[in-house]
Amino acid sequence: MKELVIKCGTLIDGTGKDVIHNARVFLKNGRIIRIDTENSKLDDNTQIIDASNKTVMPGIIDSHKHIINNGGSGIGVGLSIKQIKENIKQIYSGGVTSVLDLGSANFLRFIPKLPIKQPRIFYAITILTCPNGYPAEYMNKKYYKLGSVKECETKEDIKKAIKSLHKKGVSAIKTAVVSRTFDNKPQKCWTDNQLITLTDEAHSYGLKVCAHITYVEDYAQAARCGVDSIHHAAFNGKMNERDVDDMIKKDIIFVPTVSLCDLTIKGLEEQWIYNPAYNPPVNERIKENMRKFTDAYKLCPEDKPVGDFFVKLSKKEFKQALFYQLENIKEYIKRGGKIAMGTDSSLGFSLHTTPIREIELLALAGLSNIEAIKASTFTSASVFGKEKEIGSIETGKLADILIIDGDVSKNLSDLQYIDTVIINGKIKYTKNKKLNLS
Repeated sequence: MKELVIKCGTLIDGTGKDVIHNARVFLKNGRIIRIDTENSKLDDNTQIIDASNKTVMPGIIDSHKHIINNGGSGIGVGLSIKQIKENIKQIYSGGVTSVLDLGSANFLRFIPKLPIKQPRIFYAITILTCPNGYPAEYMNKKYYKLGSVKECETKEDIKKAIKSLHKKGVSAIKTAVVSRTFDNKPQKCWTDNQLITLTDEAHSYGLKVCAHITYVEDYAQAARCGVDSIHHAAFNGKMNERDVDDMIKKDIIFVPTVSLCDLTIKGLEEQWIYNPAYNPPVNERIKENMRKFTDAYKLCPEDKPVGDFFVKLSKKEFKQALFYQLENIKEYIKRGGKIAMGTDSSLGFSLHTTPIREIELLALAGLSNIEAIKASTFTSASVFGKEKEIGSIETGKLADILIIDGDVSKNLSDLQYIDTVIINGKIKYTKNKKLNLS
């Protein structure tokens, strides 16, 4: 394969180091083979991409995704093969070169084998939970039959389920540590012994454990029982300082998914779906759901849940959620904890597009722009143990690279100006008419 060289204006390598100006990144056979700041003569057969007035950075990695969700008020609204293909297109063309799908259906594992352009898709497939545990309060049992959820009670059940998922090629194990429902009723949850069995068994296969948590009171159990990453910033209050310190001491990665709440509230308050300029890449069934969702929100009393929205908080509690989420992220960052970027999309008005808002909110919570990029690349890869292969622009790693028409180190909103997306050393999307797609 011919060598490809990217002449960089500003290079952000994803490791958290300072930017490098006027570097060159050399690609061959799908990998990064060299990075230099010299101006030596290039071989005549070398293909050159001139990004000398642009930002070059690693491909974005979304460490909490649901590819077959499409937005709107519930799970699986407007689901179709055509919509799934559109979701995938929006993901890679939006600069997300890898995703960790944390709960879909058994058929998801066949999508990476399809002969279509797509990001790298890593998956957990199934949420492992105890009998009648989360997400039983809102998820229809028909999705359990598709492989979205598996209830386990005994140690043998847990071990059997993890063995089966390992055979299916999962990249992580997803579980839930949720002790109450949205409307504050007791929720069946794992015992410590059950959860420790799950984490120990997953680790024996070399798999990281990702834990869904939404309430401050559940962080402590997750931390003491060996999970590797905690997903979602709690929205019912501030995290206990002792729990935060314990999570950080155990090197637990925090994946807040805060833009889901932020974008959904904005979309509802500002009635985006009724704005002629708003044209989401979703089918008419989803748009109709968004209209009904918006109407229900407008008419809903403050002390009642909104329409058929699966998050059964009162409207007032839902609007307050973002404040507590941001406070909890700020505390985790202030105390030195690791943060990774995940969107939980697509739900509400958080869609499968460039996750600019999630990255901006991480910066708002205390990360520098360079740290926010690291959280969205290298640290996200660490959530599922792939940081040695993807997530940064370093010699030997897979060549998943973005070229941005702007300076992301100074302005994160420049992420909207994606010029070129390279996955595995091949150009998958570009606005540059001089470049050929692979």
